[in-house]
Amino acid sequence: MPSPATGDPERTRDDRDDHDDRGYGCDAWPWLVSETHVPALSRPGDDSPVLNATDANDAESAALLLTTMHRLHKQLDDFTARLYIAYDFGNDSGLVPGIRIERRAAGPELRTHHHFGFFAEDDPDISELRFSAGVTLSSTGCVVDALVDVDLEQPRGEFGAGRHTLYSERIDRLSLTDALDRLTEQVAALCAMDDVPNRLGFDTC
Repeated sequence: MPSPATGDPERTRDDRDDHDDRGYGCDAWPWLVSETHVPALSRPGDDSPVLNATDANDAESAALLLTTMHRLHKQLDDFTARLYIAYDFGNDSGLVPGIRIERRAAGPELRTHHHFGFFAEDDPDISELRFSAGVTLSSTGCVVDALVDVDLEQPRGEFGAGRHTLYSERIDRLSLTDALDRLTEQVAALCAMDDVPNRLGFDTC
């Protein structure tokens, strides 16, 4: 069923639609939902480096930011969906895409994130594989960062139990245009990591 927040469907290995191997529904782990999270708007007098949509240049920058993030979110969504179809993540597994807008100490952050949830045999605790990338607007310039990490309840494949970082890159003090160009490269790097499920010991379908 589509998420009421975004319309994006959650994807699970069970309860598949006959026309889409990705499937829908998230009964096994309902706390993971596809979402767009937006914080409260800035109050007058706030010093947050927020774009002013009433200014022509800022409006153009805002449009560039939103259209680029939408494209990169879709690119990462297509990639993670292909991984989910290609590998058997097990019964009750799922893939949840989402976009988050958060207010950080440095400034507002816009982030695309894609979480795989899966279970070890006879283990009720969920493990996660996460792909994410985002941009933060700060008073000293834009910050972009991308991350692939896994949080395992039990050892799996090459990795022991616990949290492991498979990819991490952070670059700051960029102009908005440079930041979005670099973020595009980071997402391309994430989408080249199609060996991650194999490294985790998952078999192809």
